[in-house]
Amino acid sequence: MANYDSTQGVVSLDFSSLFPHKFWVSTWSRDEQFPDGFRYKLLSVRQESAGLIQLIVLIEEEDGAKTEMSRLEVSPSAFDRTANTFIHGFIESYEIEFTELDLSNVRTAEEFERLVAESSWSKTTLQ
Repeated sequence: MANYDSTQGVVSLDFSSLFPHKFWVSTWSRDEQFPDGFRYKLLSVRQESAGLIQLIVLIEEEDGAKTEMSRLEVSPSAFDRTANTFIHGFIESYEIEFTELDLSNVRTAEEFERLVAESSWSKTTLQ
C-alpha cells in the first residue's frame, strides 16, 4: 500500500484523455487501529482511449494521511458492481455512510470545479 500526505493528489485529470468518473467519501469512524478517526474515499477516473475506469480506494486518517488500499482497472460494465462491493463491505463493517458525486458526464475543468462547488465538497475532499 502506498502512503500519501494530504497535499498530494491521488488521481490526475487532464480533461483531454483522463476524466473524473464517480467519487465517494464516507462519514468518519473510529476503531482500535485508528482511534483518532478515519474515512474511506473511492475515486475513479476514465481513460477513454483505453475504455477502462480506474478505481482507487483510500483510507484517510484524521490528520490527513492517506493509504491507498487498492487501485483497479475496471470495465465500464463492471464498474458500479465493483465499487458497490467495496462500499457495502465498508458500510457493514464500520457502520458508515457514503456520499456519491457523479462526475461521469464532466468534460472540462470548469464543469468539474462547478460540480464540486455545488456539491459542497472541496478539492481537498477529493484528494
